[in-house]
Amino acid sequence: MELTARDSTNKVVAVVMLVLLVLLTMSLASNIILALQNKHLTSTREKIVTPMAYDAPFVISEANSSPAHMQMMALSFMALRLNISPETVDTQHQFLLGFVKPGAQPDFKVVLAQEAQRIKQNEVNSAFYQTQLQVFPADNRIDIRGVLKTWIGNGQPKTDLKHYSLVLAYQNGITSIVKFLEVNDDKQ
Repeated sequence: MELTARDSTNKVVAVVMLVLLVLLTMSLASNIILALQNKHLTSTREKIVTPMAYDAPFVISEANSSPAHMQMMALSFMALRLNISPETVDTQHQFLLGFVKPGAQPDFKVVLAQEAQRIKQNEVNSAFYQTQLQVFPADNRIDIRGVLKTWIGNGQPKTDLKHYSLVLAYQNGITSIVKFLEVNDDKQ
């Protein structure tokens, strides 16, 4: 009789341990599933934003941005680079460099430094007036056409039709400039 009571106690302990092990496994599995779902939800949750001075709202998430957001950022970058004077060129170019992708900064920094030197030497003021804008979300590219008015010293403004192409990158909620090129339409 003593032998059967001990066997019964061992069976009960074994069953209790097995049930606890199953509960622990289910708890670990559910925590892993919840952590993965939480990460997915936080990275894909979209926010609708309407910034000052822009009349159209745009949608962003940690992983993606909308064409309206790309358009707004491109127009802001265009203003920083092209709406300049000898007094503002250094500050605006420095601010613009903060948005350039780290791999593209050395080349872009040289181009901006040359532009700033010419602007200061010739006392150039310029303003860009956008006439056409096309967003290509699949390529993360924005083409902007417009009129660039340039004043050298106190002279009359010189008017040029310009076409610029911006390639942007959007990662982890941060927009950065990959390329900022002037397109020569004569060659096309």
